Amino acid sequence: MSDYLSDEEQAARLRSWWVANGINVLVIGVVALGGFLGYRYYDDSAQQSAEASTAALAEYQEADTAEREALGDELAEQFPGTAQHALVLLRRAALAAEESRLGDAAQALEAAIEVADDALIADLARIRLARVLQGLNRSEDALATLVKVKNVGYRSWALEVRGDIHMAANNVAQAHESYTAALEALAEGEERPILTVKLDTTAPSNGEYVPLQDTLNDALRKAEKALSEAAANDVDMESANE
Repeated sequence: MSDYLSDEEQAARLRSWWVANGINVLVIGVVALGGFLGYRYYDDSAQQSAEASTAALAEYQEADTAEREALGDELAEQFPGTAQHALVLLRRAALAAEESRLGDAAQALEAAIEVADDALIADLARIRLARVLQGLNRSEDALATLVKVKNVGYRSWALEVRGDIHMAANNVAQAHESYTAALEALAEGEERPILTVKLDTTAPSNGEYVPLQDTLNDALRKAEKALSEAAANDVDMESANE
């Protein structure tokens, strides 16, 4: 029937509908437009923030030692919780470790894990933290930290560090197990000769796992025996020639 209403009747109904629903249409329209503009603003703002934080990190990395500390504090204040913030903390941890300030290094790495918005950076910080905790004689904490490393690309490295921690505690069997897993976790075509040496060094001898010190002593004894036998052979040859 509405198709046959007069212009006046249709206009009257339109006015009536607008009075009843017009405000809702306006609200919905404003919200939708605001959401679109808000997204565009957020997207542009995020891009600008990323560019600014990257530039700040570059300035930090290029600065001399005297300026770097202040620039790092400024970056952390302006861009908290960013990858750049975490990288500054990683750098501070590295410097602290070089200066044997392992406590400070651990704090910086823990902070990096806390603020990192990138899982790769967080896992990198965890592996470095495990090394530092080992140096602080906190092996259990170090092993617990390595368990949290989830990135596939870091798996082999984390397993190797776990083996090193077990080896330092003279747990040769567990070290060998970790090194084996680390070797198996290598990407196709990837080689780590030092890891292979560690695996061979911890391999069981006559079915038993031998502490590294005993292995070294045995190698020294064999070397001394070989030298003695070689010297004796030289003496015998000289006597025969006479």
